[in-house]
Amino acid sequence: RYSWALDTGDTDGYVALFTDDAEVTEETRDGTLELRTGHAEIRKLVLKFHDRADFPGHQHQMAQFLFEADPRGRVDHWVVRSYAWATINHPPQPPHLHWCGHVRDLVAKVDGVWRIRAKSIMGWSGEVLSRFAP
Repeated sequence: RYSWALDTGDTDGYVALFTDDAEVTEETRDGTLELRTGHAEIRKLVLKFHDRADFPGHQHQMAQFLFEADPRGRVDHWVVRSYAWATINHPPQPPHLHWCGHVRDLVAKVDGVWRIRAKSIMGWSGEVLSRFAP
């Protein structure tokens, strides 16, 4: 539901995927990190895209999901890592790759519903590649 809400302009649906106290960290194009906390700030984050006239046509994809037990041992929390990328499609031009990176979500079951408690959206560089020699 995350990518569908993001890419179809469903602002309310996007925000509803998060817990009330959720934190979203997004790496910007210049490498700085933006931190958003709570529904009001997360709404501002998604509106940064939904309010752009050139945003329709973006498609965010995720794959290779890795589910890990919560490092704090909470049975109602999981860490979910994935590859992520975004394409842009404005026919008749062919679609093209716009961005690629990775996502780390901390999900929590709240009142019987799984929600995102923390999300990190990062480019495919830096810490994720730290096992490789420089």
